[in-house]
Amino acid sequence: MNIDHELRDALRRKQAPPDLADRVLDRINTSAAPAPRAGHGSSMVMRWLAAAAIVTLTVGGAERYYTSQKAAEAARVQKELRMALQITSETLAVVQSKLSQPADNGGR
Repeated sequence: MNIDHELRDALRRKQAPPDLADRVLDRINTSAAPAPRAGHGSSMVMRWLAAAAIVTLTVGGAERYYTSQKAAEAARVQKELRMALQITSETLAVVQSKLSQPADNGGR
């Protein structure tokens, strides 16, 4: 079954049992606070710890991915800059050699 269908089924509106109001009122009248179940508190703590661990690992992984992507981008930009400087240097060398050659007077 698809997770969307499961979620829709879980959240579908259901008819309350006819004696629900009576049971709720009886529980309110008999005790102020229900007795906690054995092991319930530690189970919740473990769930919170597991959720915290997942969040920590996700954030750490995302940070590591972002850092590696940033480093790769910096390396790519550096390589392109070196290539541009090399092309500029070669072009300037050609221009300088043409300027340093004696002028050709035959073209007057």
